[in-house]
Amino acid sequence: MGVSRILLVFAIVIGMAIFVVWERNEVIGIGYQVAALQKNCEELIEKNRKLEYHVKRLKSPEIIAYKVQSFRLPLVPREETTGIIMMGQTKYKENMMNAVKASSNRSLYTQKNSYSDCCSLHN
Repeated sequence: MGVSRILLVFAIVIGMAIFVVWERNEVIGIGYQVAALQKNCEELIEKNRKLEYHVKRLKSPEIIAYKVQSFRLPLVPREETTGIIMMGQTKYKENMMNAVKASSNRSLYTQKNSYSDCCSLHN
């Protein structure tokens, strides 16, 4: 009985040692994964910073003016502001305002009808 107990304790100790080594290897593997993800995150942050720089650069007035000149767009300065508008855009703006007024009048009319229908149902 004494030898079997010693073998049992020895087997338990060996099993625990194997478990500790396996657990340590898992921790090291997870550490490598974390390092790789951090590196990937830093690369994405740098890429995002560069893209934001390019977007700001493309939105700059100098670049926009250069593109307007290179495409030879017919632009006319506004009288009341310092901005610029394209020729024919004033007519487009008037048409849009008329369409908005018509759609808002239409929606008010339908709301009025739906309200009167609702009230007639309750009476």
